[in-house]
Amino acid sequence: MIYRAGVYLRNRAFDAGFLSVRNLPYPTVSVGNLTLGGTGKTPFVIYLAGLITKMGYETAILTRGYGRRKSGKTLVLPPQKNADLAAFLTGDEPALIRRSLPEVWLGISANRFFAANAITRHEESARTARLAFILDDGFQCRDIRRDLDIVMIDPARPPDAEHLFPLGGLREPVTELRRARVVILNVTGSPDTEETRNARVDTITENLRKYAPEADFFHCIQRIKRILPFSAWLGSQPPHHLSIAPKTAFLAAAIGNPGRFMQDIQSLGIETPGCAFFKDHAAIGRKDWEICVAAARNAKAEAIIITEKDAVKISAPPDFPLLVAVQNTELPESERFGEILQRRIFGAL
Repeated sequence: MIYRAGVYLRNRAFDAGFLSVRNLPYPTVSVGNLTLGGTGKTPFVIYLAGLITKMGYETAILTRGYGRRKSGKTLVLPPQKNADLAAFLTGDEPALIRRSLPEVWLGISANRFFAANAITRHEESARTARLAFILDDGFQCRDIRRDLDIVMIDPARPPDAEHLFPLGGLREPVTELRRARVVILNVTGSPDTEETRNARVDTITENLRKYAPEADFFHCIQRIKRILPFSAWLGSQPPHHLSIAPKTAFLAAAIGNPGRFMQDIQSLGIETPGCAFFKDHAAIGRKDWEICVAAARNAKAEAIIITEKDAVKISAPPDFPLLVAVQNTELPESERFGEILQRRIFGAL
């Protein structure tokens, strides 16, 4: 009740204008969610930034950089610079974004308004008028005005079936979905029949539409496209023919939704006789790896599979076959989504 009251009063204060909202100097899009844990925000931010870049605009991603050292320091990374900056300095998700999109701006700070202004003051950004900001995990960052609010939903955990924190995983009541202008259901890449998956997505969409009647609804598909040896993944352009699929694998990950990671691996026909899941954003240390390797050998697993979010934090891989699951994001209605971007964001330029 205390948490609910605090969330309610904060949101109503912003709605009534008692708490101020600041404008960034360029169009701004937020990607966030209503729930704690992973809903696929970071992979979608990478997809979105790539799409905006293809549309001819420069992109600046503003992120908090959870789990990094010196969390109070603001880092501004211009395009193509410091591409190999260690994850302990940036945080694991910014490091993954940087690795995937070295051509975008990256502002890492607990104060994303400050990071945005630092980017606009940078001499290299002063030469462009075609810049767009992306607020990573920004739905609750209400002190920054945005031109488009995107909310990611995990269909396995629809927010209308969740309880508010701390009894459940909701950051805000599901009624706050009304603030969203785009809602994206992150559909699993499991081998469900197309008819069954579409029916489930349609049902969840209709249930949520009453909370966000003005929003456009989409679904995206995030699935594992390749599994690479860690050494091959370290290369800038891993060859496709190196993709492998062991029969059995031990899973190790420090992510927000490890259950989905296991489901995605199993959907590839890989048996998972054991796993070790750590707190989201945690760095898997040497002793942790020793425990994982011993458990993997005891389970007779052929290899250990990790996510890219974990791979960016590894400086010394364990003495055991280590594989990295490379994820891909697909948006079936990308043309309609692109039209909304053009109209809601870039129309302001």
